[in-house]
Formats: sequence, C-alpha cells, structure tokens
Amino acid sequence: MSASVNLPGRDYYDGPELADRVFAELAGAGLDTTALDVDDLAALDEFHALGRAATVALAERSGLHAGIRVLDAGAGIGGPARFLASRYGAEVLALDATERFCRVNERLCAATGLSTRVRVLCADATRLPCDCAGFDLAWTQALIQSVPDKAALLKELRRVLIPGGRLSMYEVLRSSEEPLHYPVPWADGPEQSFLVSAGELREELDRAGFAVLEWLTGAEAAAAVGAAASSVPAPEHDVDLSLLMPDYEARMSGVARNVAEGRIELAMAVLEAP
Repeated sequence: MSASVNLPGRDYYDGPELADRVFAELAGAGLDTTALDVDDLAALDEFHALGRAATVALAERSGLHAGIRVLDAGAGIGGPARFLASRYGAEVLALDATERFCRVNERLCAATGLSTRVRVLCADATRLPCDCAGFDLAWTQALIQSVPDKAALLKELRRVLIPGGRLSMYEVLRSSEEPLHYPVPWADGPEQSFLVSAGELREELDRAGFAVLEWLTGAEAAAAVGAAASSVPAPEHDVDLSLLMPDYEARMSGVARNVAEGRIELAMAVLEAP
C-alpha cells in the first residue's frame, strides 16, 4: 500500500514494531503460527477496499499461471502476494517502502511456507532496484492515491515488464471536485492524499506506454468484486485490519461516506505493455 516515503501522522506506517503483535494476536485466536494458511490471514493482510474478494476479482482477469513473474508494488504486509503465490503458483517480488510492513511480510511468508515463492524487498516503487524486462505482470492495489509522482511510478512499472507484459490495478480514484472527508485509510488530510480521476489516470497510463485491455470503474468494479465474493471463505477469527490501522472505524467510515457522496470510486484495470 505504500510506495515511497513514510508520511507523518499515520501510525500504521510509522508506529511501533508490528510483527510480534500480529503473531501474538494470531496465536491468541487459536491459530498455529508455524503453519498458517493464506485464508487464515485474509481479514488481516488484504490492506485495500473490499478485501480478498477484490484480489480474487483482479486475479481472475490477469492471465495468471504457474511460474509467472509478478511485481507487487506497494505490497503492504503481503496478502495479495501470498494469495497469488499460493493459488496460482506465481513467483512474486513483494515490494513496499515501509520497513515494518516488510518485516511482518517476511515472517508471514515463512509461516505460510511461501518464502521460496514470495521475495520481500523494502524499496521505493518510483525508483525500482530491478533490471529491465524482468516481470510478466506488475500488480498494484490501493497504491496510486499515496504516490505523488504517478508518472515516475508508471514509467518504472513499464520499464521492468517484458514486452507484452501486463499491469493489473485495483485503485481508489477521485470522482468529483468536492474535497474528501477525512480521515481515510491512506491519509489523515489532503496533504497525504494524491487522488486522480479516471480520466487523469488513463492519460498517465497512455503516456507511460500502456494499452487498456479492461477498465472497470464505479458500479462495474463493485459488481466484479461482488461476483468474486462467493469464493472467499468467511473468517474464523477476528484478527483483521483494525490491528494495523489506528482509528479503523473512523477511517472506514470516511471511505464509506466519500463513496456514498460520489467523491471517490473504485477502479479495476488490466493493461498491456506492448
């Protein structure tokens, strides 16, 4: 979820160490923390709107297969990366700029037996420490709104994709000129929020050299996620995103209010790098 510098005020980026707390909560919920399944973690580590169902819906559109090389940019604590590795046999580089997220990610990958398929790297997604044309698929969820320099991000994602590689995105976009209600999960105020409209994002993607294969916004994106929801198992414990996010209820209420008032919308897209 984070791409570059940690911004002030959001304790889930800058606060105390998380890994021990996460594992203590999972153990307290009766889980064997030495042998976790990705489904055990779905309520906790899908750090984006509509959770695991959104990851499933995007994955279904992304042409995934065993051995596909995926760059998950803004991977957070690694939920989508582990899902792609576990369910599809993907080889994933899970990149995030927040060191404490990366440390949790590494421990969760070890506990799920996925360390050989998911490699964790703490780095800036606008300055990728990767060779050119090393990935078949770039993947982002809940990233764009936290990145001021979208041109730099998209240029880097294009650079590391093979010819014909794909970019899969599930993002929050601005859908009106009205200011947002805060707080929201990615920001305490406007100085931390870098939303763009669907039109602006498509212009940035076009300039970066991406061709749109599928583009869903608003009700269409929500319907795609809803159709995938039936494949998501119900959580068997209450260890969820509130463990990572301070003022969880207030932030999620902010999202709900902004959506209801037409100030933001969800977008799901699959693009190709010719």
